[in-house]
Amino acid sequence: MNKKQGAAMRILRQAILLLMSCFTHIAVYGQHRTVQQIVDQVIHSYNNKDSIAFNALLNKELGLYFITTLGVNNHWTHTSKISFNHHTDCSINTPYQDFMAQDQISIPKSKNITYSDRPFFECETIYKKGIFVANKGKYHPLSESIIFYKTHYSGIIGEEITLDKAQELDLLYSGVKRMENQSRRIIINSDTGTFIFYVTKIKGQWWLTIIDFASADCSV
Repeated sequence: MNKKQGAAMRILRQAILLLMSCFTHIAVYGQHRTVQQIVDQVIHSYNNKDSIAFNALLNKELGLYFITTLGVNNHWTHTSKISFNHHTDCSINTPYQDFMAQDQISIPKSKNITYSDRPFFECETIYKKGIFVANKGKYHPLSESIIFYKTHYSGIIGEEITLDKAQELDLLYSGVKRMENQSRRIIINSDTGTFIFYVTKIKGQWWLTIIDFASADCSV
């Protein structure tokens, strides 16, 4: 083999390695990701506090919503990306930022998912352990929180809602409702508690779109 042939072979090997790398990335984060795969990836990146891997599961246009509690009412926070370990522009509201930095999703003995609309938990009582995936479009916790907030705005805020604020909430409600109609609720029930999140299918791809801390919070 002469020098030109050797150089050509090296270029070919580099091209093959690059293609293999691209295919691996697509298999993990691309359009062929299944519900089981995104569940596994959410658990792994959340428990490892791997912000890069976790943010790769977020759709750039939709971002990520957190449903939390503020007093006795639900509250939501929207972000395009998060940082687990630092208080930055990617942080969510306190105390949930500090909570996430330490929280772990306890993995049930069986990681296989079960398709069921039932939550199998009530406050701190878990009736069945496992990973449960609801039907698409079955649950709408975020849009319900938005419409509740708009309806009871004066009682929550202490002043009448303005026309601009009402229109802002109506627009947010419409977009969120469309997203929820393409979403599945994932519930992980384990020895240490319940973790709830939602994944949304967009153009054949599943994305993490909502983490619901409020539904498992029995302190309010």
